[in-house]
Amino acid sequence: MLAKVVYVSMTGNTEEIADYVVEEFENQGVEVEKIEADDAEEDVFDDADISVVATYTYNNGEIPEDFGDFPEDLGEQDLSGKTYGVVGSGGKENHAPTFCFAVDSFEEIFAKTGAKKGHESIKIDEAPDDDDRKQLKEFVEALVKA
Repeated sequence: MLAKVVYVSMTGNTEEIADYVVEEFENQGVEVEKIEADDAEEDVFDDADISVVATYTYNNGEIPEDFGDFPEDLGEQDLSGKTYGVVGSGGKENHAPTFCFAVDSFEEIFAKTGAKKGHESIKIDEAPDDDDRKQLKEFVEALVKA
């Protein structure tokens, strides 16, 4: 089984989340690759059984520009028979009206691919705490079992 985690991080919070997700996949005995968004090819998830995107939300609820064409390309992929999950960070204090909107946007994009959602998305306020890590562990476990 192969899982791929594509991530982008501005403050380091999302990379910390991605690192934890990768570690949990490894703990589950799953081969995993962590890929920065600007290094992700349009067909990055073709050979993956599990596809994960880790994102922050930019500005007024947008997907970060660091993803480039990746979101558009992803929406055109056929990932039928595969499982996906989305995790993200945001700031509730300063961006409450658009908190983690990029997570929701990636959910909509994955829905177009035919992939199966393996777990509800995880939205984290700033850096992950112990409760968030527990949710991320459950997230990975569910993706592996899906």
